[in-house]
Amino acid sequence: MNRQVLDENMRRETYEALSCRMSFDKVGVGFGQSGWSDERIRSELHGSGKTFHTLDEGYYRPDNCHATYCLVYYDVPRGEVADYIWRFLRHPAFNTHAKRLGKVVKVTSPRIEYWEVGREGKEEVTW
Repeated sequence: MNRQVLDENMRRETYEALSCRMSFDKVGVGFGQSGWSDERIRSELHGSGKTFHTLDEGYYRPDNCHATYCLVYYDVPRGEVADYIWRFLRHPAFNTHAKRLGKVVKVTSPRIEYWEVGREGKEEVTW
């Protein structure tokens, strides 16, 4: 079972670069169907234990937190997304499945911000 899912708006080059290092699904390729709405994607993530990686800022909302998945929004240059995904997955605060679950995360060049189920306010860590 793949625990990493890329939004279908990710470039093919990003998918290929990451798939060389570890197993990834992509909406429409291994997870769901191409063209699914954001609501449908979130619905299918419930109970899945997956980490969903996206360039869609609409996912970065505290009410999207759920204990059984992780949403990660990347606000970085498009050509560097694969590198940031890889760096995020290796960051000491997020380097295991258990550390990611229940979070909605925003990855930027200088820092990582996130909300977490059961916690008040936004947290922040640096690279």
